[in-house]
Amino acid sequence: MLSPEEIRERVKTIIQLPALPTLALEVVELVDNPKTSAQQLGRLISADQALTAKVLKIANSPFYGFPKKISTVDFAIIVLGFDALKEIVISIALVSSLQKKADHYFNTTLFWEHSIATGTIARRLARDIGYRVTGEVFVAGLLHDMGISVLNKYFTSDFHRIIDIVNETELSFLEAEESVLGASHAEIGSWLGERWNLPDHLVEAIYYHHQPANAKINPQLVSIIHCADVFATKISVEKIDYDKSLDFDPAALEILKLNDDMLLQEYLHQYSDTLQHDLRETAILSNLVSM
Repeated sequence: MLSPEEIRERVKTIIQLPALPTLALEVVELVDNPKTSAQQLGRLISADQALTAKVLKIANSPFYGFPKKISTVDFAIIVLGFDALKEIVISIALVSSLQKKADHYFNTTLFWEHSIATGTIARRLARDIGYRVTGEVFVAGLLHDMGISVLNKYFTSDFHRIIDIVNETELSFLEAEESVLGASHAEIGSWLGERWNLPDHLVEAIYYHHQPANAKINPQLVSIIHCADVFATKISVEKIDYDKSLDFDPAALEILKLNDDMLLQEYLHQYSDTLQHDLRETAILSNLVSM
Protein backbone atom coordinates (compact mmCIF):
# COMPACT_ATOMS: atom_id res chain seq x y z
CA MET A 1 0.00 0.00 0.00
CA LEU A 2 1.27 3.45 -0.89
CA SER A 3 1.85 5.80 2.02
CA PRO A 4 -0.09 9.11 2.12
CA GLU A 5 3.19 10.87 1.32
CA GLU A 6 3.74 8.66 -1.74
CA ILE A 7 0.16 9.24 -2.90
CA ARG A 8 0.58 12.97 -2.45
CA GLU A 9 3.79 12.98 -4.48
CA ARG A 10 2.16 10.86 -7.18
CA VAL A 11 -0.73 13.31 -7.43
CA LYS A 12 1.66 16.25 -7.55
CA THR A 13 3.76 14.70 -10.30
CA ILE A 14 0.98 13.64 -12.67
CA ILE A 15 2.29 15.01 -15.96
CA GLN A 16 -0.80 14.78 -18.17
CA LEU A 17 -3.00 16.99 -16.03
CA PRO A 18 -4.18 20.06 -17.98
CA ALA A 19 -6.99 20.72 -15.51
CA LEU A 20 -6.24 24.34 -14.84
CA PRO A 21 -4.14 25.56 -17.77
CA THR A 22 -2.35 28.88 -17.69
CA LEU A 23 -5.17 30.64 -19.51
CA ALA A 24 -7.80 29.43 -17.03
CA LEU A 25 -5.59 30.46 -14.11
CA GLU A 26 -5.14 33.91 -15.67
CA VAL A 27 -8.92 34.24 -15.99
CA VAL A 28 -9.35 33.39 -12.31
CA GLU A 29 -6.65 35.87 -11.30
CA LEU A 30 -8.23 38.63 -13.41
CA VAL A 31 -11.68 38.00 -11.95
CA ASP A 32 -10.26 38.18 -8.43
CA ASN A 33 -8.55 41.51 -9.18
CA PRO A 34 -10.95 44.43 -8.50
CA LYS A 35 -9.09 46.58 -11.03
CA THR A 36 -9.87 44.24 -13.93
CA SER A 37 -12.14 45.59 -16.66
CA ALA A 38 -14.64 43.59 -18.71
CA GLN A 39 -12.58 44.39 -21.80
CA GLN A 40 -9.44 42.85 -20.29
CA LEU A 41 -11.26 39.69 -19.33
CA GLY A 42 -12.98 39.48 -22.71
CA ARG A 43 -9.69 39.85 -24.62
CA LEU A 44 -8.07 37.08 -22.60
CA ILE A 45 -10.87 34.55 -23.10
CA SER A 46 -11.42 35.47 -26.77
CA ALA A 47 -7.77 34.71 -27.53
CA ASP A 48 -8.57 31.00 -27.20
CA GLN A 49 -11.15 29.82 -29.74
CA ALA A 50 -11.91 26.54 -27.99
CA LEU A 51 -12.44 28.20 -24.61
CA THR A 52 -14.55 30.91 -26.25
CA ALA A 53 -16.83 28.31 -27.88
CA LYS A 54 -17.32 26.46 -24.61
CA VAL A 55 -17.96 29.64 -22.61
CA LEU A 56 -20.62 30.74 -25.08
CA LYS A 57 -22.20 27.28 -25.14
CA ILE A 58 -22.62 27.28 -21.37
CA ALA A 59 -23.60 30.95 -21.20
CA ASN A 60 -26.46 30.22 -23.61
CA SER A 61 -27.68 27.22 -21.62
CA PRO A 62 -30.93 27.52 -19.65
CA PHE A 63 -28.87 27.22 -16.44
CA TYR A 64 -28.13 30.94 -16.67
CA GLY A 65 -31.57 31.73 -18.04
CA PHE A 66 -30.74 34.65 -20.32
CA PRO A 67 -33.52 34.97 -22.94
CA LYS A 68 -31.41 36.54 -25.69
CA LYS A 69 -28.65 34.66 -27.52
CA ILE A 70 -25.18 35.55 -26.21
CA SER A 71 -22.90 35.69 -29.25
CA THR A 72 -19.71 37.25 -27.85
CA VAL A 73 -17.62 36.84 -24.73
CA ASP A 74 -17.90 40.58 -24.03
CA PHE A 75 -21.70 40.29 -24.00
CA ALA A 76 -21.47 37.20 -21.78
CA ILE A 77 -19.41 39.17 -19.28
CA ILE A 78 -21.90 42.03 -19.29
CA VAL A 79 -25.01 39.91 -18.74
CA LEU A 80 -23.54 37.15 -16.56
CA GLY A 81 -20.89 39.00 -14.60
CA PHE A 82 -17.33 38.16 -13.58
CA ASP A 83 -18.24 35.53 -11.00
CA ALA A 84 -20.33 33.53 -13.47
CA LEU A 85 -17.48 33.62 -16.00
CA LYS A 86 -15.10 32.38 -13.32
CA GLU A 87 -17.49 29.52 -12.53
CA ILE A 88 -17.77 28.61 -16.22
CA VAL A 89 -14.02 28.64 -16.87
CA ILE A 90 -13.21 26.50 -13.82
CA SER A 91 -16.05 24.13 -14.75
CA ILE A 92 -14.63 23.74 -18.25
CA ALA A 93 -11.12 23.13 -16.92
CA LEU A 94 -12.33 20.55 -14.41
CA VAL A 95 -14.59 18.60 -16.75
CA SER A 96 -12.13 18.65 -19.64
CA SER A 97 -9.21 17.39 -17.56
CA LEU A 98 -10.80 14.76 -15.33
CA GLN A 99 -13.42 13.34 -17.68
CA LYS A 100 -13.12 9.61 -18.31
CA LYS A 101 -15.31 7.12 -20.10
CA ALA A 102 -17.87 5.53 -17.79
CA ASP A 103 -17.52 1.92 -16.72
CA HIS A 104 -19.00 -0.50 -14.21
CA TYR A 105 -17.19 1.27 -11.37
CA PHE A 106 -17.71 4.90 -12.30
CA ASN A 107 -20.86 6.51 -13.69
CA THR A 108 -19.52 9.66 -15.32
CA THR A 109 -22.92 11.27 -15.83
CA LEU A 110 -23.99 10.60 -12.25
CA PHE A 111 -20.71 11.98 -10.92
CA TRP A 112 -21.00 15.27 -12.80
CA GLU A 113 -24.69 15.58 -11.98
CA HIS A 114 -23.82 15.26 -8.30
CA SER A 115 -20.97 17.78 -8.60
CA ILE A 116 -23.18 20.30 -10.39
CA ALA A 117 -26.03 19.67 -7.95
CA THR A 118 -23.75 20.29 -4.99
CA GLY A 119 -22.47 23.52 -6.52
CA THR A 120 -25.97 24.69 -7.37
CA ILE A 121 -27.37 23.89 -3.92
CA ALA A 122 -24.33 25.45 -2.24
CA ARG A 123 -24.96 28.71 -4.08
CA ARG A 124 -28.64 28.72 -3.10
CA LEU A 125 -27.94 27.73 0.48
CA ALA A 126 -25.36 30.50 0.74
CA ARG A 127 -27.97 33.02 -0.38
CA ASP A 128 -30.57 31.58 1.96
CA ILE A 129 -28.36 31.97 5.02
CA GLY A 130 -26.93 35.35 3.98
CA TYR A 131 -23.41 34.27 3.08
CA ARG A 132 -22.04 37.19 1.08
CA VAL A 133 -19.80 35.58 -1.52
CA THR A 134 -21.90 33.13 -3.53
CA GLY A 135 -19.69 32.77 -6.63
CA GLU A 136 -16.99 30.85 -4.78
CA VAL A 137 -19.44 28.38 -3.26
CA PHE A 138 -20.53 27.07 -6.66
CA VAL A 139 -16.90 26.46 -7.58
CA ALA A 140 -16.17 24.81 -4.22
CA GLY A 141 -19.26 22.64 -4.57
CA LEU A 142 -18.32 21.64 -8.10
CA LEU A 143 -14.77 20.74 -7.05
CA HIS A 144 -15.50 19.07 -3.72
CA ASP A 145 -15.29 15.48 -5.02
CA MET A 146 -12.62 15.97 -7.66
CA GLY A 147 -10.42 13.56 -5.70
CA ILE A 148 -12.84 10.83 -6.82
CA SER A 149 -12.06 11.66 -10.45
CA VAL A 150 -8.34 11.58 -9.70
CA LEU A 151 -8.71 8.13 -8.13
CA ASN A 152 -10.75 6.83 -11.05
CA LYS A 153 -8.45 8.20 -13.73
CA TYR A 154 -4.98 7.83 -12.21
CA PHE A 155 -5.39 5.18 -9.46
CA THR A 156 -7.85 2.98 -11.34
CA SER A 157 -7.04 -0.41 -9.79
CA ASP A 158 -7.08 1.06 -6.27
CA PHE A 159 -10.36 2.80 -7.02
CA HIS A 160 -11.93 -0.45 -8.24
CA ARG A 161 -10.74 -2.23 -5.10
CA ILE A 162 -12.29 0.49 -2.91
CA ILE A 163 -15.64 0.18 -4.70
CA ASP A 164 -15.55 -3.60 -4.32
CA ILE A 165 -14.89 -3.27 -0.59
CA VAL A 166 -17.83 -0.87 -0.20
CA ASN A 167 -20.15 -3.24 -2.05
CA GLU A 168 -18.95 -6.39 -0.28
CA THR A 169 -18.57 -5.16 3.30
CA GLU A 170 -20.14 -2.77 5.80
CA LEU A 171 -17.33 -0.25 5.42
CA SER A 172 -18.11 3.27 4.22
CA PHE A 173 -16.32 4.68 1.18
CA LEU A 174 -14.06 6.80 3.41
CA GLU A 175 -13.17 3.77 5.52
CA ALA A 176 -12.47 1.72 2.40
CA GLU A 177 -10.22 4.48 1.05
CA GLU A 178 -8.24 4.51 4.26
CA SER A 179 -7.87 0.72 4.20
CA VAL A 180 -6.59 0.71 0.60
CA LEU A 181 -4.76 4.01 0.26
CA GLY A 182 -4.25 5.42 3.73
CA ALA A 183 -5.75 8.67 2.40
CA SER A 184 -9.17 9.91 1.33
CA HIS A 185 -10.46 11.43 -1.90
CA ALA A 186 -10.89 14.67 0.05
CA GLU A 187 -7.17 14.79 0.82
CA ILE A 188 -6.23 13.83 -2.73
CA GLY A 189 -8.56 16.48 -4.15
CA SER A 190 -7.05 19.13 -1.89
CA TRP A 191 -3.52 18.17 -2.97
CA LEU A 192 -4.59 18.61 -6.56
CA GLY A 193 -6.13 21.96 -5.62
CA GLU A 194 -2.77 23.02 -4.24
CA ARG A 195 -1.13 21.93 -7.49
CA TRP A 196 -3.59 24.14 -9.37
CA ASN A 197 -2.78 27.05 -7.04
CA LEU A 198 -6.40 27.37 -6.01
CA PRO A 199 -7.12 29.80 -3.16
CA ASP A 200 -6.52 28.36 0.30
CA HIS A 201 -10.19 28.57 1.29
CA LEU A 202 -11.21 26.46 -1.74
CA VAL A 203 -8.50 23.89 -1.00
CA GLU A 204 -9.77 23.76 2.59
CA ALA A 205 -13.37 23.28 1.43
CA ILE A 206 -12.28 20.28 -0.65
CA TYR A 207 -10.13 18.83 2.14
CA TYR A 208 -12.70 19.12 4.93
CA HIS A 209 -16.03 18.72 3.17
CA HIS A 210 -16.57 15.53 5.19
CA GLN A 211 -15.07 17.03 8.37
CA PRO A 212 -16.28 20.64 8.52
CA ALA A 213 -15.49 20.97 12.24
CA ASN A 214 -11.76 20.84 11.38
CA ALA A 215 -11.84 23.87 9.06
CA LYS A 216 -9.83 26.88 10.22
CA ILE A 217 -9.71 29.35 7.32
CA ASN A 218 -13.42 29.55 6.46
CA PRO A 219 -15.55 27.10 8.49
CA GLN A 220 -18.74 28.65 7.10
CA LEU A 221 -17.80 27.95 3.48
CA VAL A 222 -16.74 24.39 4.32
CA SER A 223 -20.00 23.83 6.20
CA ILE A 224 -22.03 25.13 3.25
CA ILE A 225 -20.27 22.68 0.92
CA HIS A 226 -20.76 19.83 3.37
CA CYS A 227 -24.48 20.53 3.75
CA ALA A 228 -24.94 21.04 0.01
CA ASP A 229 -23.25 17.67 -0.56
CA VAL A 230 -25.69 16.03 1.85
CA PHE A 231 -28.71 17.78 0.33
CA ALA A 232 -27.64 16.72 -3.17
CA THR A 233 -27.19 13.12 -2.00
CA LYS A 234 -30.58 13.00 -0.29
CA ILE A 235 -32.33 14.50 -3.32
CA SER A 236 -30.70 12.16 -5.84
CA VAL A 237 -32.77 9.13 -6.80
CA GLU A 238 -29.72 7.07 -7.74
CA LYS A 239 -27.19 6.91 -4.91
CA ILE A 240 -23.47 6.94 -5.61
CA ASP A 241 -21.08 4.58 -3.83
CA TYR A 242 -18.94 7.25 -2.22
CA ASP A 243 -21.85 9.15 -0.58
CA LYS A 244 -24.31 6.38 0.31
CA SER A 245 -24.03 6.84 4.09
CA LEU A 246 -23.58 10.60 4.04
CA ASP A 247 -25.51 12.66 6.59
CA PHE A 248 -25.35 16.13 8.12
CA ASP A 249 -22.48 16.79 10.49
CA PRO A 250 -23.84 18.42 13.68
CA ALA A 251 -20.89 20.83 13.74
CA ALA A 252 -21.74 22.12 10.25
CA LEU A 253 -25.39 22.59 11.20
CA GLU A 254 -24.32 24.55 14.28
CA ILE A 255 -21.96 26.77 12.30
CA LEU A 256 -24.71 27.60 9.79
CA LYS A 257 -27.50 27.80 12.42
CA LEU A 258 -29.38 25.04 10.64
CA ASN A 259 -29.82 22.70 13.60
CA ASP A 260 -33.60 22.67 13.20
CA ASP A 261 -35.14 19.58 11.60
CA MET A 262 -38.14 21.48 10.25
CA LEU A 263 -35.88 24.05 8.57
CA LEU A 264 -33.73 21.31 7.04
CA GLN A 265 -36.81 19.59 5.64
CA GLU A 266 -38.08 22.88 4.22
CA TYR A 267 -34.77 23.48 2.43
CA LEU A 268 -34.73 19.88 1.24
CA HIS A 269 -38.15 20.28 -0.40
CA GLN A 270 -37.25 23.65 -1.91
CA TYR A 271 -34.00 22.40 -3.43
CA SER A 272 -35.57 19.17 -4.63
CA ASP A 273 -38.35 21.01 -6.45
CA THR A 274 -36.00 23.27 -8.38
CA LEU A 275 -32.89 21.13 -8.79
CA GLN A 276 -34.30 18.54 -11.17
CA HIS A 277 -34.88 21.19 -13.82
CA ASP A 278 -31.40 22.61 -13.32
CA LEU A 279 -29.76 19.22 -13.67
CA ARG A 280 -31.54 18.47 -16.93
CA GLU A 281 -30.49 21.80 -18.34
CA THR A 282 -26.88 21.62 -17.17
CA ALA A 283 -26.05 18.21 -18.59
CA ILE A 284 -24.09 20.34 -21.05
CA LEU A 285 -21.17 20.52 -18.62
CA SER A 286 -20.49 16.81 -18.72
CA ASN A 287 -20.53 16.85 -22.53
CA LEU A 288 -17.98 19.62 -22.98
CA VAL A 289 -15.08 17.35 -23.86
CA SER A 290 -16.92 16.09 -26.92
CA MET A 291 -16.87 19.54 -28.52
